[in-house]
Amino acid sequence: MRKKCLGIVVFLLAIGLSFIGNVDVATASAESDRVIVKLVDEDGVESVESILLEDLTKYNEGRLSDKSSILYKVQDVEVMQPDFIRTIAVEKPTSSKATSWGTERIGVRNYKNSLATSKGTVIVATIDTGVDYTHPFLEGRITDGYDFVDNDTDPMDMHFHGTHVAGIIAETTPASVKIMPIRVLNEEGKGYDSDVANGIRYAVDNGARIINMSFAGEGFSFYLADAIDYALSKNVLVIVAAGNESANTNIYFPASDKRVIVVSATDKDDKVASFSNTGATIDVSAPGVDILSSVPGGQFKSLSGTSMAAPHVSGITAMLKLEQPILSRQGIERLLKKYVDDKGPVGWDSQYGEGIVNVVSLGADNVSTIVEKSPVSSPEFITLPEHRDVPLDKKWTIEFNRLLTEQDTIDIKVYMDVNELPIQVTPKDGKMEIIVSANQLYRPNTAYRLVIYSGKENKYEMHFMTGSK
Repeated sequence: MRKKCLGIVVFLLAIGLSFIGNVDVATASAESDRVIVKLVDEDGVESVESILLEDLTKYNEGRLSDKSSILYKVQDVEVMQPDFIRTIAVEKPTSSKATSWGTERIGVRNYKNSLATSKGTVIVATIDTGVDYTHPFLEGRITDGYDFVDNDTDPMDMHFHGTHVAGIIAETTPASVKIMPIRVLNEEGKGYDSDVANGIRYAVDNGARIINMSFAGEGFSFYLADAIDYALSKNVLVIVAAGNESANTNIYFPASDKRVIVVSATDKDDKVASFSNTGATIDVSAPGVDILSSVPGGQFKSLSGTSMAAPHVSGITAMLKLEQPILSRQGIERLLKKYVDDKGPVGWDSQYGEGIVNVVSLGADNVSTIVEKSPVSSPEFITLPEHRDVPLDKKWTIEFNRLLTEQDTIDIKVYMDVNELPIQVTPKDGKMEIIVSANQLYRPNTAYRLVIYSGKENKYEMHFMTGSK
């Protein structure tokens, strides 16, 4: 895999960063039957498409004879990456006789009731298998959505997963929280990154303030990460399931993305579920074992998975947004992490994150006071693009748009989890740049955070993940 890595451009205002990877066909074929390509037509117009790997092979060998193929008349094809397949993060269906306990455990009853007369609305998009919008439990809760599997405006759930997720959100929130069904996963619960990315952009462009993604898969996708970037840039919160492989989140996506809210699953005894992925990206945890919710056909089933944990958190964030619509996504995330039951080691840990979400103390009498006391007005970090597969001996170049003087205060730190790493910061004489390097090699397959303080007002942060060697 060929990669190009440029430095960070920072001053009191402007930032730029690039990290570009090209994926060859051999790599793509091992991951998916489709690839995302950049096409240039006869008029020089560029477009990005998902195509079958088989068609790409025929094109490269001059055997493409199907005039209906989008490749038939193009002049150039550049492979960008595999079109990875994502899969629902749910265990096998269990009994339908379980009682609903998840919403009670996260303490939403009083808060939900306090918002029952809210005049505004908040839309939560479920990027999933669609939703059975005819289910009686979801009456009055569904907004218009889209089906990116069949490319039409009917996002009916042909599986069961998306309807179950939607039911958890509906049970957790008042009627003023609406659910936008976006179908990107097929009747087997699987779907391509290209459809997921289209679904994210559709949700943002059509008014969603929260996006729930209860699926996972191996392989980092620049294409999907760009769509997440788009959502975050529009102040949309993205909630994702940690995954169900009893593994580390760092090998799954989007669960390995530190910019989104990643949720692990717990059981009735407040133990992290045996199937739940854990790791450095876990933000919070929520009920995910034997969760009763709606399934197609007007029925209810009990399911287990981090898929069930994520929508509990999506429901809470939707209510926080409903109560305080001017709050930034970072402000809502801070509140979310404040109202938790700390389990495991004191403070954050890689299994529970900050803890099991619990907003029992939130209600009509104290929400405004709580929000006023939260550090919402403090300067926010400006998020730089995330980097993947970073070399273990990586040196970062931070460029400024003028020569620094003695009056400029620049502070740079690198963290692994909450631990600050010893680094060397080397200004380049006569140049507008600083070189940052760790005192020892980074660990392989590990998430890091680089923080830049430029004066008192400007704060930047960048997450990066090292490669295997």
